[in-house]
Amino acid sequence: MNPVDDLSRFLKRLHAQAGAPSRREMAQQTGYGKSTIGDAFAGQRLPTWPVVQAMVAVTGGDEDEARDLWVAAKGGTHQAQQAPEWLTSVRTDPRRLITGLSFTDACATAATNPKKALDSSWEVLRLTGGQLSHVLYDAIPGHWSSDLVATFRRAEEDGHLPAGAAKVADTVHYHYVESNVHPQVPPAISDVLQIVPLAYRLAWQASDIVVAMSSSRGK
Repeated sequence: MNPVDDLSRFLKRLHAQAGAPSRREMAQQTGYGKSTIGDAFAGQRLPTWPVVQAMVAVTGGDEDEARDLWVAAKGGTHQAQQAPEWLTSVRTDPRRLITGLSFTDACATAATNPKKALDSSWEVLRLTGGQLSHVLYDAIPGHWSSDLVATFRRAEEDGHLPAGAAKVADTVHYHYVESNVHPQVPPAISDVLQIVPLAYRLAWQASDIVVAMSSSRGK
């Protein structure tokens, strides 16, 4: 028996008992995207605990039972060997981040001003990393940029962010620091065109958690 399937069946049962709300309704109530909700129901990979927690809350389920199922699934899978959904899916509902260039503008800018696009990539992580630290740990990251990477790593280790989040933050951070240590050497356009999607995807993922947790506290 696959523990991830057990969790998926549990979520589907709660969904049916709640009157089978649409994916759009579930997304609006949980603060997570429709594709994230759909993947949790499908059971092809393990969703993060905040996603499960939000889905259980809006469908009136038992959080303790859900947590037990999620922990069992997390212990019985090898998530690091699977392709992370948050990196491989096409996100149709990206959040508009309130700082830096938009995702579209950052991609377009990378070809003519790669340093500006790289700076914006780090800026969206700096913003969402600070917000994440506040809502999860009631703290503000230290002054060093590496402290933000540590926030993403801690959130991944605690099950709030999916596998690979800390590595992405570390990669973006490395290239950002290198561009400032050696300003006379502009970052390669091909590098930045790869970094921008990584940074913005992670920022969207973190923003999903911030919005969902802020909404749940406001209820």
